[in-house]
Amino acid sequence: MSQTMQLDFLDQQGLDRMYDACIQLMSKKGFKVDYEKGLKVLAEKGAEVNFETQIVKFSPELIEKALKTAPKEFTVRGAKPEHDFALPHPNGSFYTSTCVQTMQYRDPISGDVIPVTEKNLAEWCQLAQVLPNIHKVAIQTPTEVVQEAADLHGFNVLLQNTSKPLMILAYCPESVELMFELLLAWAGSEEVLRNRPQAIFYPTSLTPFGFKEMDIETMMNCCKYGVPQAVNSLAIAGATSPTTVPGTAVLAAAEIITMIVMCQLFQPGSECIASMYSTSMDMATGNALLGNAESMLARALSGQFMKKCFNLPIETFSFMTDSYVEDGQAVLEKSLMPAMLDLSGTDIQYGMGRLGSTTLASPLQMVIDDDLVPIIQKSTEQIEINDDTLALKEMMETPVLGDYVTLDHTYKHCRDNVRTKLFSPISLDPWIEQGEKDLRDRARDKYLALKKDFKPLELPASTIQDMNEVVKKADKVLFDIFQNK
Repeated sequence: MSQTMQLDFLDQQGLDRMYDACIQLMSKKGFKVDYEKGLKVLAEKGAEVNFETQIVKFSPELIEKALKTAPKEFTVRGAKPEHDFALPHPNGSFYTSTCVQTMQYRDPISGDVIPVTEKNLAEWCQLAQVLPNIHKVAIQTPTEVVQEAADLHGFNVLLQNTSKPLMILAYCPESVELMFELLLAWAGSEEVLRNRPQAIFYPTSLTPFGFKEMDIETMMNCCKYGVPQAVNSLAIAGATSPTTVPGTAVLAAAEIITMIVMCQLFQPGSECIASMYSTSMDMATGNALLGNAESMLARALSGQFMKKCFNLPIETFSFMTDSYVEDGQAVLEKSLMPAMLDLSGTDIQYGMGRLGSTTLASPLQMVIDDDLVPIIQKSTEQIEINDDTLALKEMMETPVLGDYVTLDHTYKHCRDNVRTKLFSPISLDPWIEQGEKDLRDRARDKYLALKKDFKPLELPASTIQDMNEVVKKADKVLFDIFQNK
């Protein structure tokens, strides 16, 4: 039984209407698949394919048949078993992931905004490795390397610096095969890779109603090697999806369910997470907003719809903020959104360490976010009412104007409350004596203490050499390809 409270955004009529809209988009409107290899396989598996327009439609019967083979629960595996986690969350709560693809880094000491490099990306991974409430680590984009192969460089840094599950994306069609070559070099064999893949790949829709060669090739390779996928929609309300919350929610769901259906047609039983990263366009500036209420509601609605109708594991972003500094706005947005999305039934929440919408990776913000997680989880926890928690016996036996400090009941439950290092209160005088430190100061102190334990993983020298050789190969191959385009 779930130990987290749930907030229903949909009654049965709403579920039925969203389901009908989703099926209509998949079966009557269709989606463009810009990849002939994928089109041929889909046609062979029973989809209605127009090779001239590249539009693919799926009958309701084919959708139902395909979704029956999609695993409803499975284990996400890290490089080591202690980092594995079960989907859905056994307590109805959520896991977390760091932010993805950032090219800018907020220095934890100076506060300066600097480029992401392989060196500070390695430190980022090592920080995530030691923080207890980070469960998955996402790829970033080193800027000092051959840019055509930046995804290979980022992936290589992650594999060598954290054993937690990884969030991975290819940056171009030509790098997909090389990324799987790198993953095989890390694993040593296809059998080992299947048993413990560590990576989760994130193929993404080209909203609205489109899928690129890169993402279909990623899906097909994941199906081939047994690597999990979090299939993802990037709908932007008012720009690439309807401006209304239900409209964006159902378009995102239709794109995600279409990708899961395609994965099951490519390889029945492929492990898939339904992942929506929808935002909304600010009509005054044209910017895509991540921390606003409407984006949050669209993700909550879409996720709950897919959870209730299709019983799929759900991921979305929530630890996001439009603030560029580790301030009150960041804490507000990174508390409200995760709580709301936890109540909607999300299994994985992404964005730990993110600042400035999609702009910055901040180690100090990741330290703060790590402390926020247990507070949020406690706030959404199901409250159990029984003889022990009501404490009626203790109240009846305690004298008027008495106290509860010395009771066995107090001793039994006094550690139930959440107490974190950054948010635990102290009295005014000690706070002044300690330098009147604000949240960012305290996060910096914690970061510096943790940094003493930073170190890369102890991988065999031959494995590291094989991995580095794949990256060197990618530098030459991808550079030559793009120079000749």
